Amino acid sequence: RAHSKTAFLGFVLQSSRRVSPHPPATMPETGDQIATAFATKLAGLNATSQSIETLSHWCVFHRKRAKYLAPVWQKELRSAPGKRKLSFLYLANDVLQNSRKKGPEWIEALWPKMEWGMKHVIRGVSDTKTKESCAKLVKVWQERRIFGSRSLGGWLDAGADAGEDAADAAVAADAAPAPAPMVARRKEERLSVIPAALTGAHAALAKALEAVTKAICVLVAAEKTCATDLTSDLFADGFVENASDPEHAKRKLQAAESALSKRREALEETVRLRQEAASLAKEVTNALETAAKTESDALEESTGVVVQIATLRMKATRVAAAAMAVAAAREAGGTNKSKPGLEPVPVVAAGGPPAAG
Repeated sequence: RAHSKTAFLGFVLQSSRRVSPHPPATMPETGDQIATAFATKLAGLNATSQSIETLSHWCVFHRKRAKYLAPVWQKELRSAPGKRKLSFLYLANDVLQNSRKKGPEWIEALWPKMEWGMKHVIRGVSDTKTKESCAKLVKVWQERRIFGSRSLGGWLDAGADAGEDAADAAVAADAAPAPAPMVARRKEERLSVIPAALTGAHAALAKALEAVTKAICVLVAAEKTCATDLTSDLFADGFVENASDPEHAKRKLQAAESALSKRREALEETVRLRQEAASLAKEVTNALETAAKTESDALEESTGVVVQIATLRMKATRVAAAAMAVAAAREAGGTNKSKPGLEPVPVVAAGGPPAAG
């Protein structure tokens, strides 16, 4: 057991000193393509060093697409079986340590998701060995300041709280939007495929509302980061001049500046998407109101036609009944002539019977 712990710690501490022996594959052209490729690779991820290192090198090479890949990592971690969840943290550790010297893309992309990821793994596996492995990862990240001066306190507390619930909701938003439209007959249907049943402005509005929902999830994460990094002590008089550790003060200000920038970007995006959705909603509302007015007028006009048709139908019913009665009488008369003993009785003229020949 002691040997395995030492080997694991050595694996974590050596993560930042490896170099890829193979050139990376050609980068997909779009965010959707690279996200799909990453999901496929994550499906084959396991806890072996070779599996983690190979995918880590791929991630570092594609670090400019980290904002597309981090949500995929979070989503696949959420749906992975318990025995594979820890591998996702090992991968994140390897990517964070190997990419930080080349750029902050992965650190900024994974930071809003790592606390949730850590707690999710602890809750999903809940055995002592997993908790110890998670604790070692957090310790390494703190000692190496992987996330700068940001606090990692509480990351090992697996108890559910509002922040975790919000993160779980954000991850689940793609798979089960709520409330689901009536056209979504199956739970696994995503809103992005439902507009296929819609057309024109209705489909555009559905997609716009989906985009707003996702943007709100990003904003919630940015608000959380900002609340952590943009602390009141930064604005205290003499914070910079009287700092005992100027480098530490600089890192705190850099983290605050980055958090504030991300929050502003998220706010700008939500404002833009809400305005776009509001414009589409107004267009759809106007079209619905116009159509409703036209159909209401048509309904009113049809009232007179309904009365006229009903009157004619009643008249036709009476005429048809009279015709049927005449036909029945004729048929009855013809039947009597054809049967012996049922001939009609002759009419006797007034004045007595006819004279005998």
